[in-house]
Amino acid sequence: MANETGHREAVGTPTDHAFRDLFEQHHARLHRLACLLIGDAHVADEMTAEVFARVLPVWRAGRVDDPLAYLRRAIVNEARSRHRRRRSERRATERWSARPAYEPASPSPLDRPVVAALRRLPPRQRAVVVLRFHDDLSEAEVARTLGMSVGSVKSQASRGLATLRTILQEER
Repeated sequence: MANETGHREAVGTPTDHAFRDLFEQHHARLHRLACLLIGDAHVADEMTAEVFARVLPVWRAGRVDDPLAYLRRAIVNEARSRHRRRRSERRATERWSARPAYEPASPSPLDRPVVAALRRLPPRQRAVVVLRFHDDLSEAEVARTLGMSVGSVKSQASRGLATLRTILQEER
């Protein structure tokens, strides 16, 4: 719809405007979370966009109480799903070919020692460590986001940090 100056005005419901504001406010943070969980900036771009697109209908229906927590959980679930899919693809490919099933298209700026070490953690530990220490969530917030107990968050964080220390010391 054009206004009197001939410029197009934003069309949409107040709910859509609030979602756009949510996107603008949290997209960069959620993209960083996806990068750390998945290890590839290009895949993280795609993943973040998909998550926002899938959350919009749920948002419109009014079924999202804590939007940032909901989006974080969706990012973590999508990363888990992609890891499982990649692992299945890799196994199938190894049966039929000597080539690996997944290789990033190009070297990523994320190939720093800590991020490389994070990639070696199991997905659940990686999610706990990233949410707890990168996103600076409390143990209770991580537990709520990932649907696990606070005790599980503590043990996964402890194991993840111990593994990271070992990996990083080996690489020195």
